[in-house]
Amino acid sequence: MRREKLSYDELVHRLIPVRYLDETGLALYRQLAASRGGEERRRAAAALLDRLCELGYMKLTRREEVAGEIRSTYRNLVSLDTLILSSPAIAGPNDTDSATVERIPPSHEAGATDTSEENGSAVPWSMLNAISASSRRVDLAGPLGYLHEFLDETLHCDHVRLRLSDNLLASQANSLVDIEDIMASSDDELVCPPQLRAQVENDATAISVGDIAIDERFVRRRGVPSSGSIIVAPLAAEAYVYGTLEVWSGRKNTFSSDDVSTVSFVSEFAGGLIRRRLEIEELIFVDQTTQIHNRRYFDEQLTRELERSKRTAHPMALLMIDLDDFKQINDTYGHAAGDSVLRQVAHILLENARTVDIVARYGGEEFAVILPRITRESALTVAERMRESVARHEFITGVSSEPLSGLTISVGGALYPLDASTKNELMDRADRISLYEAKRGGKDRVIFWQDTHLT
Repeated sequence: MRREKLSYDELVHRLIPVRYLDETGLALYRQLAASRGGEERRRAAAALLDRLCELGYMKLTRREEVAGEIRSTYRNLVSLDTLILSSPAIAGPNDTDSATVERIPPSHEAGATDTSEENGSAVPWSMLNAISASSRRVDLAGPLGYLHEFLDETLHCDHVRLRLSDNLLASQANSLVDIEDIMASSDDELVCPPQLRAQVENDATAISVGDIAIDERFVRRRGVPSSGSIIVAPLAAEAYVYGTLEVWSGRKNTFSSDDVSTVSFVSEFAGGLIRRRLEIEELIFVDQTTQIHNRRYFDEQLTRELERSKRTAHPMALLMIDLDDFKQINDTYGHAAGDSVLRQVAHILLENARTVDIVARYGGEEFAVILPRITRESALTVAERMRESVARHEFITGVSSEPLSGLTISVGGALYPLDASTKNELMDRADRISLYEAKRGGKDRVIFWQDTHLT
């Protein structure tokens, strides 16, 4: 246990969990950054800490007057630090900014690079202010872009790469794939060995390799640069690691311990941003009945995938899926049974989709599936696989002791830009025309725009 004096700048950089702030907290944070010192800064810091207490990330354990000073004691519920802010009971114009902090030293795995806060942090106020000022909290492009620029300018590195963990990519959070584009390297030879990334994710601790030419994890891999150095840090937030942040240099032994500390700070900040994105998506982008993405999310992602298809010249497909005769299920077994069937259908669609596909509940008993980078033949294969899986499935209703079988779906599909040139046209041809043709033709079938009589 040790006590040390920190300036207010150091206190905010090192101890205040800025990544958890809401809009009100960010406004208080900017006020603190703009304060000129003395009592003004102390009041701004206290207001910021009080806001974190309201959000549940810190706790005010004591506030008292001792020997002419007001002492406020806070407990950081994330890092378990204890912070004591002291100021004269009657402030004067020449008050000195200071705070006392009682630290519980973090534990480190043997052999890992020390990334504790004792190394300090070179992260400037300007970068934190820019990130905090990002207006659209769901969108990660702006904040991560600032982090990318900061690492480039501060460390003079050659490449910065962000990689999401395999577990995250395999989950319903696979919508985060788009953020990898922000910190993707154009050099395909820069491949961090899987065992190194796994070690960083498992230990949640940054690792620095001074010379990859003599590191056996790199030597065993083909196509890696003959020399250079790398820092790999975890994208961590609380108890979860979302992936890794890799900072590459073509020069060996180029990164100092301060550089490792800086990358660790940035990766933790990025991890907090990713966590917030996932929490927001859970609130506004997930259908509560089926626990898959909802129509709002589908609309945003369809626009994004159309823009990506236009940019990359790779076709994409849209499937519109409707559960046949669903009204009879509600009428016979009740709406609770109908909700259960919808959840099971959603699960079947997810199981039969590709990892990169986006499955959403469009409304009622209708679902939508976006298939990026796909041919017509492959899209048809996915659609048929979904149809057949639903037809074979025995649904549990919770009402009847016997499982319900024989339920079917009808599927309409269209491709961009092969079948449509705009978003509205693609939706119209997949839903109103192709799906309608599948229904009119007897249900339990897949019809693509190319197969309709209107082509």
